[in-house]
Amino acid sequence: MLFDIGQAQKRNSDISTSTMRLWPYMMIVLGLAGLLCSCATTRHYGQLQSSQDVTQLFEKAQVLSDHTYYYSGLQGVPDAIIAIHPSYTLRARLWQQVDFSHLTLKKWIFRMDYVQLVRPEGAWILGPDGNRLGLWFSAQRKTTIRLDRENRLLVAPPPPPELKGVP
Repeated sequence: MLFDIGQAQKRNSDISTSTMRLWPYMMIVLGLAGLLCSCATTRHYGQLQSSQDVTQLFEKAQVLSDHTYYYSGLQGVPDAIIAIHPSYTLRARLWQQVDFSHLTLKKWIFRMDYVQLVRPEGAWILGPDGNRLGLWFSAQRKTTIRLDRENRLLVAPPPPPELKGVP
């Protein structure tokens, strides 16, 4: 039995040509599958929406009496402060609840601004449907927000911010 090298090369060429033709279709299918998976997994996740109004609310040390306040980081110089609307329950394992007076909140905001390298700013904590769940104040601008079916809210505390005078 004789082996024809020319015929084998032609067969390899045909295989690679057909694979090259399928390549764009495979990429489209993979892209659509990735898009569908990402849409399916993010329906319970919220986001932060930067807000100058929220920033001013914290800078003026206005305490919302109907919200529950929490902080992460050090007491007195927190990494973040959040205020949660009473319709929601925070899964607060990594947050400490605090009852603020106007004066205490004012001291904490001053210390955060004085110590942290990046100036803290406020944001709305939004649910997956865009509803306002609470307020956020931190030098960090991103976090993970998740809302379950029982209106229990998970807000990931931010990593510690960079401090002034620390290289």
